[in-house]
Amino acid sequence: MNDDRYQKNHNNTSLLILIIFLTLVILAGGIYLGIDAVQYVLGRTGGLVQETETEAASGTASDAEAESRQSSEETADAKTTRDSTVDERIAAQSSVDVVAVVKKVMPSIVAVTNKSIQEVSYMYRGTTEIESESCGSGFIIGENDTELLIATNYHVVADASVLTVCFSVEMENEEDAIVSAVVKGSDEEYDLAVLAVMLEEIPDEVLEQVSIAELGSSADLVVGETAIAIGNALGYGQSVTLGIVSALNRTIEVEGVTGVYIQTDAAINAGNSGGALLDAEGKVIGINSAKVSASGVEGMGYAIPIDEAQPILAQLMERETRERAAESEQAYLGVYTQDISSEARELYNIPSGVYITYVADGSPAEDAGLQQGDIISAMDGVNVSSADGFEDLLTYYKANETVTMEILTSSKGSYVSRTVSVTFSAKPEEDDMPERTSPFGSTVPFR
Repeated sequence: MNDDRYQKNHNNTSLLILIIFLTLVILAGGIYLGIDAVQYVLGRTGGLVQETETEAASGTASDAEAESRQSSEETADAKTTRDSTVDERIAAQSSVDVVAVVKKVMPSIVAVTNKSIQEVSYMYRGTTEIESESCGSGFIIGENDTELLIATNYHVVADASVLTVCFSVEMENEEDAIVSAVVKGSDEEYDLAVLAVMLEEIPDEVLEQVSIAELGSSADLVVGETAIAIGNALGYGQSVTLGIVSALNRTIEVEGVTGVYIQTDAAINAGNSGGALLDAEGKVIGINSAKVSASGVEGMGYAIPIDEAQPILAQLMERETRERAAESEQAYLGVYTQDISSEARELYNIPSGVYITYVADGSPAEDAGLQQGDIISAMDGVNVSSADGFEDLLTYYKANETVTMEILTSSKGSYVSRTVSVTFSAKPEEDDMPERTSPFGSTVPFR
């Protein structure tokens, strides 16, 4: 009996333990599932946040990529345009028809003859004046109501007492193609000048044949492309030489003035100055100006890039056309001037212009406030860079005319620019002209 009860109690105890165990297992499972569910929900929420942030970042990155892509496309387009221009210019070289280019351009080319009076010194016979003649080239750049305008170099027309141009046209009488010209405007610093020929003085038969030169762009040039030079070489008349663009942006110094030039191996000789350097299409890309002439040197000619020359030529074309005044009527300023060498400019940081070494008492210069040590950089809108050039410029003005001058005055180690108004007077008698030696040791003309 007792054994039965014991057995029954033992069975009940076992059942109870089993129930408790199963209950604990169920509770543990529920807690685990609950935690997992919470983690799942939290994970999903975090994932949503993360996805949202990722999407936002992705959007920002997309914008940046879009901007970068656009910039790259623009750069690529610019490069493509440049490459296309280069390719076009290169392709044009394979089909250059020099004969066709010359036929197209020649009616715009002129020969320039400069007759001037030069003062020559002799050791025992003093000085005497002789007439000299030089030649150069030019090309027709435009016209106005009364004038045909021609571009050339300043050094081609400097000091001219008489200027003539010969048009490159077919005439029964060659003399009919030669017409008088005057300097409309010049810029010595850039070695550029514009000549004016009165339309009424040009025979109709000549006018019917001439043309205005087509300007190209020196910015698009490619080293190695065709270069054609046309000019009045050695004064024998127009001749054509063929070469290539040897180099770009060559910095050289010509007669104390530094400039940036196109280098070419097309033959450039005396008389070519002021003439046109052409591309394969017959467009003007430069103005032939200089060459290296030395033993062992060949094929090194230089031209002013047309992109540099064009703005200056445009200004010169707008100037009032002047003729040189008779000597008895020429303007008097009352100064001695001196050139400033390139070495002095660099060493002492002196600007370009002409240096005043002396100002006469009671002169127009003194009345305008000019003083010794000042530098004249421009007169009446024309840049001046040499004493001879300034003297030549003055000969186009008469007594009692009023002009503006750009003056540079030294102040505390630098130069201050100011504009002054000057009214010229008549030249004093030769005996009343002061004699003075410049600080640099040479006697210079009084102006």
